[in-house]
Amino acid sequence: MIKQRICIIGNGLTGLTAALILGKLNLDVHLIAAPDKRRRRDIRTTAISENNYKSLINFIGNKYSKIFFESKEIDLYKEHSKEIKHFMNLSNKNKNLMFLFQNEILKKLIQRKINTYKNLKIFLKKVSEIDVEKSKVFFGNKNFSYDAIFVCTGSKSEIIQNIFGDRFIERKTDEIALTSIVNHNSNIVNAKQFFLKEGPMAILPLSKNKFSFVWSVSSKFKNKKAVPIIVKKFKEILKLKSDFTVSKVDCFPISFKFRSNFNKKNILVLGEGSYNVHPVAGQGFNLILRDIFYLNGKINEYIKNGIQIKDSLFIEEYLKQRKPENLLFGLGINFVNNFFKFNKITEPIKKVILKDINKFNILKDISLRVSNKGIF
Repeated sequence: MIKQRICIIGNGLTGLTAALILGKLNLDVHLIAAPDKRRRRDIRTTAISENNYKSLINFIGNKYSKIFFESKEIDLYKEHSKEIKHFMNLSNKNKNLMFLFQNEILKKLIQRKINTYKNLKIFLKKVSEIDVEKSKVFFGNKNFSYDAIFVCTGSKSEIIQNIFGDRFIERKTDEIALTSIVNHNSNIVNAKQFFLKEGPMAILPLSKNKFSFVWSVSSKFKNKKAVPIIVKKFKEILKLKSDFTVSKVDCFPISFKFRSNFNKKNILVLGEGSYNVHPVAGQGFNLILRDIFYLNGKINEYIKNGIQIKDSLFIEEYLKQRKPENLLFGLGINFVNNFFKFNKITEPIKKVILKDINKFNILKDISLRVSNKGIF
């Protein structure tokens, strides 16, 4: 039997991770990505759950675990009348709740790993066309037919728009995410989530003396000098003294988007091209990992049973399992963000609700379980 062949388009974090995991299957894999002459360094930090970490580290190797920083607790705070009130602590018997890493470091590591895969070929070419009916991809002066094509090219991809159009379940926001790295001397080792008047801010430790932050604010901040505002805010909420530095601040648009359709025949969109969720809960890449791990298990099942994956039901099974959970997560995160948004009328009600919420252990246990393993 001829070895089956899949194509992964895009070499961002989603595409590289898909290549890392699916490349371990008994398949021929092509990873196709346009060379980026104006490559933008990805300064973002990402958090993944313990369950996803354990699955991912099996593919990366335990010796590279040092690129991840472990956080055993998450503290949640809400700003009320210029006061920062702690309202919840999430911990699980001294177990790690999340593992944090810098995107750029993980991407470089995965790139080195997949370069050793003998069944994987990398083509640095722009995809010019995809023939949906023949499952054929055209790039450079080459074209190949595939048993499955996974498009991991992001939400603004021309490829995705040409094939799937622009139908979304969508909530437009006038928000951006500010992010950077802070070096300090304050021994911050656990993650923190602040719901501030300007918008939610996550503190994501990368070492005892370094953390990344993601601050969701109005897009009006884009035209302001962000660093002085950020420095002032850290002094207020973290009581940092003047001996800390903020690296160059980058910003990214925020939206809640869920593509109505992200599958045609043997083509499936993965990652931000299929859905975007608000960064407030840090669940975006966790959802993507669960998608890829599910695909890996399903394709492996087909291969072991001698079933051809082309024109089979594996993508339909994937959609039935993953699409509802991803949509529910997106809607749930959107609800959380809207609940905590500053509103003069509802602030007194929120203050009452949050006053004793830390005592509800069942609610915390459910939150921890869903964040770690998903809804289903």
